[in-house]
Amino acid sequence: MSDKKRIEPLPKKGANPLKILPVKDPPKEQRKPLHPNLPQPPSLLLMISPIRTGKSTVINNLLLNSNFFGQDYFDDTIVISPTIFNDKTSRFLQKACSCYDEYSDELLEQILDDQKSYDDLSMRPSIALILDDVIGVFKGKQGREPMINGLASRFRHYGIDLLLMSCQNYRKVSPVIRSNSTHMIIGSPFPNNRELGKIAEEMGDQFGGEDNFLKIYHKATPEKYDFLYLNLTTNPPEAWHNFETLVALGGQKESSEDAVLGDLSGHESNKVSGPELEKKQSKLK
Repeated sequence: MSDKKRIEPLPKKGANPLKILPVKDPPKEQRKPLHPNLPQPPSLLLMISPIRTGKSTVINNLLLNSNFFGQDYFDDTIVISPTIFNDKTSRFLQKACSCYDEYSDELLEQILDDQKSYDDLSMRPSIALILDDVIGVFKGKQGREPMINGLASRFRHYGIDLLLMSCQNYRKVSPVIRSNSTHMIIGSPFPNNRELGKIAEEMGDQFGGEDNFLKIYHKATPEKYDFLYLNLTTNPPEAWHNFETLVALGGQKESSEDAVLGDLSGHESNKVSGPELEKKQSKLK
């Protein structure tokens, strides 16, 4: 046994020696400026967007438009999409990103091994990983769960500052991915009401019930190619018309107008009723 005496820090005068003290946070990383309405890294953005709802246009803007993340926010952007080389709207992504048209656990392992190879985390690249239309269409090695499912809860540890997963069918998305999503985009027009109802069934608890969630969705998507954007990192969670206008706050609905805007014509001039949302809106101006 060691002869060293264990030195206990003396409690401050008058302090309770058994009080649980918080663990100090590590120094905050210096991140590049980013519009506050966008998913703040590290984030898992789940896109549920059927065909012909403008999904590729949204992804292009997120990754190429300097008003969003743009081409300089991440050290590397990796796109895995079965249509990346034959979709005309993706031709600019091909030039700006590392692109693959087939997903495999081996490819994902290679990406993660590269990220794990940095002993000095300050030198590790910040990356965006885009998994477009690959969820639910593959199986793991030897029948095991695909690595992509486990990645949803561990992506932060690999320097993945944006993990974007897209799928046309919500129920094909693993519960692990759904529960770890920090943000969601639900495209429009949504051609399958039953499928939209499945989303409302699961997300309704956070937004005043299934019916109220559907009202929020329709209020947020009055025009073709609009989308409902959910920020699930805030308390209460937020619902947005595109990335532009806050239209609802989550939580239990207390009245018919607590969570949903009465009219979305002229978005900027309309606010959800209630002092809490008005305070939130004023902070965003």
